[in-house]
Amino acid sequence: MSDETNNIEVIQPQKTIPEYKRSALKVGLFVMICFILRYLAVFVINSVYDAIHENVSHGAMYITELSISGLFLQILPAVIGAFMFGRLGKNGKGIASLYKIPKSNTRALGNFPAVYGIAQLVNIITIVVMFLISINNDMTRKLNTVVEESSVSIYEALFMCFMLVVIAPVFEEFIFRGLIMDELKQYGNGFAIITAGVLFGLYHGNFQQCFYTAAAGIALSYIANATGSIFPTTIIHAIMNSIGAVMILLMSTNGVQEFILNGSDKEIPDSDMIWVALYGIFMVSVIIFIIVGIISAIMKIKQIKRYKVKKVCPEISNGKKAGLLLLSVPSIIAVLLIIDTFTGVFSRIILPAMGITAG
Repeated sequence: MSDETNNIEVIQPQKTIPEYKRSALKVGLFVMICFILRYLAVFVINSVYDAIHENVSHGAMYITELSISGLFLQILPAVIGAFMFGRLGKNGKGIASLYKIPKSNTRALGNFPAVYGIAQLVNIITIVVMFLISINNDMTRKLNTVVEESSVSIYEALFMCFMLVVIAPVFEEFIFRGLIMDELKQYGNGFAIITAGVLFGLYHGNFQQCFYTAAAGIALSYIANATGSIFPTTIIHAIMNSIGAVMILLMSTNGVQEFILNGSDKEIPDSDMIWVALYGIFMVSVIIFIIVGIISAIMKIKQIKRYKVKKVCPEISNGKKAGLLLLSVPSIIAVLLIIDTFTGVFSRIILPAMGITAG
């Protein structure tokens, strides 16, 4: 999606199957660790809640849960991954090179409407399909942060916005574009882009977010690979999340909460009507921007045909790469954890049927 896409066509040294197997094993192990940390996040949040919820306010508990969630889902995976993929440590490659500002940074950032548009197009399709097949709510209402949705105060909303606009973009771009994609692209740019994007979607842990975040993840991976930097994708990711953050802030006001709950402004004090008006203006603006973004995405996708991703490591087919990645023991465990994250089939159905309590 960036005009700097010609950077994709870089000649790579020939790679061998044993080398790829080592990288695939490393990626599979890392993904497994990431989903184990998700389970640990749930365990720690539940334990902390049981221990202190009676002695602290709802706001303090909410912020504590978000903090634990961010620690286990974003910060710890990034730190662990930095050592696993050789970015930190005695002979580490360092992190700064991942954030170099590309020459066409402004042009790369200009892809934001298209990235947002394609994500929202997939989101709309997902919502329609989910409505038609009536997927059970229990599988669709999990948040990325494993914290349940609820009405929040302005202070809680501000902290949530910080997590969305700062913590999530910085650490998630580092994990998926800076580590996973960077490790795999030496064996195929297209394969690395798709894999990093799909894993980004799966890591959100629910059907409702999975598909549109995967679409956004693939687009962001394409831009990161084209520019050789995760600096523009981190900025684009932050801007995308800021739209949701503004919505959260507006919905934290009493007037907007009353308007959403009652569907009418009759009972809302005049002093709160300004927030209802701002909410309405913002939502209309978002809808218009989504339409513009979808049109931009379609135009960008047509342009992509002019830029062919250079084949790397042709001696290993993409099918074999996928097979070797999925069939390692850590990857198999990761797949089972992903299935359970989305469906609860193991922790909620199979284990109880065997007389085992998941905790």
